[in-house]
Amino acid sequence: MIQDLTRKIFRPRRVIEQHIAVFGESGSGKTTLLSTFYGWHQEPFFRRTAGYSLLADDTSQGQRLSNEYLKMKESLLPPPTRYQHQAFRFNITVRGLDKSAGSIVWHDYPGEWWTETKADVEGQNKIEAFRTLLKSDIAFFLCDAQILKEEGGKYLKRLFGSFRGEIERQKSAIITDNEPLQIFPRVWVICLSKADLIPEKDVYWFRDEVHRSAIDELRELREVFKMMLSGDEYQSIGEDFLLLSSAKFDSETGKIVNPEQNIGIDLIPPISIILPVQRALIWAKVGETGQAAVYRLTETFRLLTTNWLKYMPLVGNVFMLMDDTAKSITEKLKELESSARKKGDSVTAVVAAFRGKIEDEQNRKVYFSNKQ
Repeated sequence: MIQDLTRKIFRPRRVIEQHIAVFGESGSGKTTLLSTFYGWHQEPFFRRTAGYSLLADDTSQGQRLSNEYLKMKESLLPPPTRYQHQAFRFNITVRGLDKSAGSIVWHDYPGEWWTETKADVEGQNKIEAFRTLLKSDIAFFLCDAQILKEEGGKYLKRLFGSFRGEIERQKSAIITDNEPLQIFPRVWVICLSKADLIPEKDVYWFRDEVHRSAIDELRELREVFKMMLSGDEYQSIGEDFLLLSSAKFDSETGKIVNPEQNIGIDLIPPISIILPVQRALIWAKVGETGQAAVYRLTETFRLLTTNWLKYMPLVGNVFMLMDDTAKSITEKLKELESSARKKGDSVTAVVAAFRGKIEDEQNRKVYFSNKQ
């Protein structure tokens, strides 16, 4: 079972990196989200308290994102990106350690391509962008809180239905030689962007609203994915929900009130790294019991699997705490992070810190996972 899982859904990698795909219609806040994501991780307060930081691999990209974030402090929104797919690589460094802990690569899908048919060169660019995003490790699917507030559940039904239609239109171009996809975002986190516009609602309300309004569309989307995937049983969509807000906006004027009052931004890196690994461990443990199975699982993941695990001495140090109480896990993770820092092990330090962030009870109203 374990060997079969790794053969079907993992790819070997020479470097430590995690690719994330961000899907959302035009105007859903993807551009502002990216600028805030980078700018907030550059804030001295964040770097000091979080213990890690992100740095754009491309200097010009980093400067542009930083400038857009600074302009947000003057209530100026960044210009929208149109008809252009671009990847942003962010290196992760641990405070006080020289060695990089790896990188996150952010892929953004232009919203206009979702709703408009393109031909010739631009049509080919659209297909190539879609292929690239579907090679990511995890996907964040944005639902616009502003439209949800105005239209209610029928917006969610339309949103997931239209995305399913786009996947079906692109399927023949994405799958070549009738070979199912092995590399694919196996985990899809459903996000409520511009969540500050509905301050009285929490992530549980959002989860219930999606399930109530679009559960049939989600099921159909899973079926479409199954027809495209190798190891089609290894996928998770509609199980994880996240509230996101790039800043606090005035709901009437649309202007930024407070660019430093964001929601869920600091959870994106931990979710991106930890969630795919946790899901894979759950999938691999199906049908495996006993201490010998745990040992085989640990060794298989350490040697064969994802970018992060293959660089860790023992997977169990961080990811085998799944049955402990939340308080016990948090304490053990802090000890692991502290020990890793002293040893100069930046990878383990970051992964332990990320796992601890997800387990933090303060995030319960912002992030929900039915596997926690």
